[in-house]
Amino acid sequence: MKPNIFNYATSELSQDAFLCWLLKWAEEGARNHDPQLHAIANGFVREMFYLHDCSLPEPIHSVRIRRQFNSLDILAIINETYAILIEDKVFTKHHSNQLKRYLDMVKTHPETWYLEPIPIYYKIVEQGDYSGVTGAGYQVFTRTKMIEVLSGFPASTRNDILNDYLQYLKQIDTSIESYKSLPLTEWSNFSWQGFFRDLQKELKHGNWGRVENARGGFWAFWWKGDDSQPHYWQLEESTLKAKIEAADSQNMRAYRDQCMQALLEYSQKNDLNLSRPKSVRSGKTMTIAQRPDYIQVFDDQTVNFEQTVFELKRYAYLNQAPLV
Repeated sequence: MKPNIFNYATSELSQDAFLCWLLKWAEEGARNHDPQLHAIANGFVREMFYLHDCSLPEPIHSVRIRRQFNSLDILAIINETYAILIEDKVFTKHHSNQLKRYLDMVKTHPETWYLEPIPIYYKIVEQGDYSGVTGAGYQVFTRTKMIEVLSGFPASTRNDILNDYLQYLKQIDTSIESYKSLPLTEWSNFSWQGFFRDLQKELKHGNWGRVENARGGFWAFWWKGDDSQPHYWQLEESTLKAKIEAADSQNMRAYRDQCMQALLEYSQKNDLNLSRPKSVRSGKTMTIAQRPDYIQVFDDQTVNFEQTVFELKRYAYLNQAPLV
C-alpha cells in the first residue's frame, strides 16, 4: 500500500493540524493556489454551518485560526463574524463538562464575545451516546460526513495530504464495518465498535462504550430490559452477563445470592442458557449470571447479526412478575 502519513500521525494534535490546514484553505485568497482544494475546504465549513442551520457567508475573506485557545482544540474565526469551535476527539470522549465550559468561555472572552458561535464536536470513530454533546449545544461532525466532504472531487484533482487523510478515514470505516465479514475470533476493537453501534439500533435503550480495568479493559454494551427486574444486562464483548447494583443498606451477599438463584431458576425453565459466574464476588455491582455464547454465527464463524439480535431480545423482557 502507498505509505500514508496519517497511519503514523494518529494523535488528536496531528488531526488538529490537518483540520486547521483545511480550514485555512477556505479563505478566498487560497483559491488561486488550488481551486479544487479551496472548494473542498469551503464544503467543510459549509457543512458545519448547515449543522447549525446557518448559511455560509460567501466569500470567506478571512479564516483566523487559534489552536488550544483556553484549552479548546480549535477556534476558527470566519470573516471576524463567526467562531467555529471544534472539539476534536479521536479515541476519547468529552468529559468534565468541558464542552459547556468552552462554549461559555468563547461567549464571554474579551477576544470572542462578539462572535456568533458554531460549536462542533468532531469524531472519527464510533461513540455510543451523544446526548451530552448535543445537550451542551454542539453538533456532531462524523467520520462519514467528512468522507462525503473530501470525496467531492475526482482523486486526480485532490491534494496529496487530503488524499492521505481521506484514505485514513476510509481505513477506519472498513475496520469498523469488519465485524460483518471477519470471523468472531479475528474481531478488533474497531469491529466491536461497529457491532455495538448497529446493535444499539435494535436494542433501543442500550448504550455502549469502553470499560477500563486493571486487565486492560473491554468493549461493553448494556441495557436494562424489564424495569420489574432487579438486574440489567451487559455484553462484555462475547460474553453476556446479568448484573445487579446493591444499595448501601442491603446485605450484599444475601441480595446477590437471592437474585442469582431466582434468575438461574428462571433461565432453566425458559431455556435462556444462563449459568453461574465463574467467580462470585460481593460489591456495589455484582454479576449474577452469564452466557459466553450469545453471538450467533454462520458456518464460516462470521456473525449472524439478525439471529443474534433475536437471541438477545429474549433477554430484554422476561414477561413475568419480578423474580425477586
